[in-house]
Amino acid sequence: MSETKKVQGDNISLPVKKKQRIDPKKAIKQKSTIKVIDKPKDTAIVKGKKPLCIIGTARSSADAPYDLRIDNDYMYDIWGINTALVKEDVKRMDVCFEMHPKRYWGQLPVIERLVNFNSTVYMQDHYKEIPKSKPYPREAIKNKYHWESMGEKFYVTNTIVYMFLMALEEGYTDISLYGIHMAHATEYAYQRACVSWALGIVHGYILMGKKYKITIPNGSALLKAEYEYGYEEPTQMMEFLKGRQEGMKNGIKEADDQINSLNISKWKTIGAMSEAQLLYEKAAGWM
Repeated sequence: MSETKKVQGDNISLPVKKKQRIDPKKAIKQKSTIKVIDKPKDTAIVKGKKPLCIIGTARSSADAPYDLRIDNDYMYDIWGINTALVKEDVKRMDVCFEMHPKRYWGQLPVIERLVNFNSTVYMQDHYKEIPKSKPYPREAIKNKYHWESMGEKFYVTNTIVYMFLMALEEGYTDISLYGIHMAHATEYAYQRACVSWALGIVHGYILMGKKYKITIPNGSALLKAEYEYGYEEPTQMMEFLKGRQEGMKNGIKEADDQINSLNISKWKTIGAMSEAQLLYEKAAGWM
């Protein structure tokens, strides 16, 4: 005899066999034939929720699992910052975040990039210039994660943390950070601490026994100590600083790559403008 069971999210009904009552005496004899297989300990995916990759602009953005599929469905959701859209190695993005004020995103190249993006763009508000823009739920996020020790200002110093906190609120429990190294001795010096704070929230969940999983590429400076206080000599700082110098060199190369990519985009636009001008002059009978 069977009954039907509704599968959440799919709106379909599947036949499910009724469990039969087992005679305790027979169960003793049958015990040796029953195999119990535990789920992997690193399983951290809410039923019906994909793992999430958050994409920045550092080199490891190329290593994100953009193409992995189950049948015809992508295995990972991909969220990225606005500037990652110009990187050739960022193969796809499901949601884009642009949290700067209008003095930044109001520049024509940025507007064009966001308008041409084919999905949702989270911003400070909805803007008519960016038809697919949606307001970021800042007040709801702040009300939950702000606490008195922060003072009046919410402790968020970069877009990555806005993305990360929103991901937690949307139920993501398996989150990877690609292209987010923060190894430079520039603005990232203060931004890195804020990302570490956000990661600490999930570390607390894990210590409580909740099934969360965080993936950080080896090249990232996130959660990396300069030396272990009391157990290692501070002179090891020299080796660390040498590594930081290499990280900064890589940062300069990444910046050069972005400049080259933007220049290519600029040249293409100039070429399109020249072609449009030529067609205009022909249409006007000037040629």
